[in-house]
Amino acid sequence: MSDDSLIKRFQLPLPCRYVEPRTATEARLAKIWASVLSVDRIGVDDGYLDLGGDSLHAEVICDLIEEAFGIALPLGIFAEVSTIAALAPIVDSLTRAPRGSSSRSGA
Repeated sequence: MSDDSLIKRFQLPLPCRYVEPRTATEARLAKIWASVLSVDRIGVDDGYLDLGGDSLHAEVICDLIEEAFGIALPLGIFAEVSTIAALAPIVDSLTRAPRGSSSRSGA
């Protein structure tokens, strides 16, 4: 057998590991993402694009986050953060910020 016909372990993708939500915010976000993306369960480290998310899903998710948390996120948020683990602290900080300090007009 030649080297070309062998599967090299370092070239294989890492197995996905489900990490359940650890906070109330992560749990609420996971529920929103799961409903919009039609996925049974979403771990906090699952990537938005890997789950099939796109700009249309982002708009719906941002609307649902606004309803659930009372904050407006920019539609481009998913270009900056792609996991619930990364998004939850942003949501938490905005829910503690004075009203009117967030806007969807950003990238």
